Amino acid sequence: MKICNKILQIGLLSAALGSLFGCSVAGRLQRQQATAGLAQLTRAERQERQQDPRPQVVKLQRDSNTFYLAPVDTLADGERVMSFQIEQVTVVAKMRSIPERNGRVVLDFIVTLPKQLLGKSRSVVITPILHKPDESVSLEDLVIRGGRFSLLQERDYWQYETYVERFRPDTVGREAAFNRFVKFPYPEDVRLDSLVEGRSTVTYYYSQEVKTDETSKKMLVTLQGQVLAVDDSAYRLPPSDTLSYIVSSMLSFVDTLPRYCIKVIDKFVTVEDRNLIQFFVGDTRVVDTLGDNRRQLDKITGLMRQIVEQQEFWVDTITLTAASSPEGAYAFNERLSQGRAAALKRYLVRRYGRSIDTMLTVRWVAEDWQGLTNRIRTDREIGNRDAILELIVEEKNPDRREQAIRQQFSKEYAYIRSVIYPQLRAVNFRYNLRRKGMVKDTIHTTELDTTYTRGVELLQKRKYAKALYILNDYNDRNTVVAHLLLDHNERAMELLATMPKDAVTEYLRAIACSRLGRKAEGREHFLEACRLDGRMEYRGNLDPEIAELLKQ
Repeated sequence: MKICNKILQIGLLSAALGSLFGCSVAGRLQRQQATAGLAQLTRAERQERQQDPRPQVVKLQRDSNTFYLAPVDTLADGERVMSFQIEQVTVVAKMRSIPERNGRVVLDFIVTLPKQLLGKSRSVVITPILHKPDESVSLEDLVIRGGRFSLLQERDYWQYETYVERFRPDTVGREAAFNRFVKFPYPEDVRLDSLVEGRSTVTYYYSQEVKTDETSKKMLVTLQGQVLAVDDSAYRLPPSDTLSYIVSSMLSFVDTLPRYCIKVIDKFVTVEDRNLIQFFVGDTRVVDTLGDNRRQLDKITGLMRQIVEQQEFWVDTITLTAASSPEGAYAFNERLSQGRAAALKRYLVRRYGRSIDTMLTVRWVAEDWQGLTNRIRTDREIGNRDAILELIVEEKNPDRREQAIRQQFSKEYAYIRSVIYPQLRAVNFRYNLRRKGMVKDTIHTTELDTTYTRGVELLQKRKYAKALYILNDYNDRNTVVAHLLLDHNERAMELLATMPKDAVTEYLRAIACSRLGRKAEGREHFLEACRLDGRMEYRGNLDPEIAELLKQ
């Protein structure tokens, strides 16, 4: 009971502390209309950030929650501030160009908060919002806690953990206890206490990597936020300014001209079709209600009608070949295959019409040993495959061959008979077609390369890996662009070395050199691109990677 009394005493102390804070935080801040500022960084500030080896955010795992912390110092009054300094930044421009790499960009900016938003008994939650044409996406929260607010959270968690350790409640009881004791839970997946204090403001350098998509040519960022206090009051911040980011992407260099390929057109064309028609044992009649026969027969007549009635080809011949499995006597199987082929021809003539009677030729295979050999060779379920295949080659008599397999490899034979034999009882169709009005055996023509067009479309939709899978064999400018977008800079340089020099290839060489740290070489390529096309100078001024080359 001592622990319960302790918890009760702390709860009463919390209520007393709340009464000491007077009027609510929300009321005072509402009258002041305090809000957070949002600003871009200068180029010098970004360089300083990128060169600073100290981590801005450190990942911390606490129980099942993940937090992101920066190095902080605790002052004498309980306030927490970062231990390194950031110069005050004032930026007028609200738009900036950012480079895209591997389908991602880094959004960074400065968040400035007036000190009246912060207090020892408050917690400020700032949420950057990325605006897209069809949705708004919340980025990681930024949370700044006052010293007393942080102590209150730690006290609440101590009460909860003490209660759970003492009474060991079930899952439902743990949840109820958490809701009762923890007034302000630790936020999940946020950045905590990472700020620098000035005279009247505190600032935070925010940086987050964001995936791009086909709508990411321009990105807009605003801030939302609210202030929470230990007295349960809250204040929602007014809307912030809007930052604009223009994504500097290689997509502007995509060559959208269509590509054509040579197509060889043959005068003679062959179409083959294989079907499994079931028959009663020892019977030649075609029964469309047996097994899957109805679907198979509909497939045969449907394809036959499609081929015979099309206007591009003449049908010279249709060859129907029926085959049986090696089970049983060879002579009987030969008569059976011949009878089934003839019966199937009669069925098709009755169903399709007399017009195919003269063009339909019947053949048969008594026992399909070649098909059996091919299937045994590729079927991993059959043990002693090599020995069975060797026996098939050595034994010339088909009846003795089948009997030897059954006797010497009884286990394998049972599998072959139940799984492979049914696949051999098939009917194959071969359609021999002749193109109408064509004199030569082959002609060559050009047609749109739809595969290449699909690769370019994927590239423009920022699906870079899929695009490169298609464009990789073409080794042209679009292949280079795909490699650069995936940060394959060495490979891009290899391909560019094989291409004729023009303004675009020189500019792309400059980009690759900038990424590879070859600044002098990259500068020469950029200057050459500007000499060949004056518009490249304007584009280079908007490209952060080209700006790296022009630093002195």
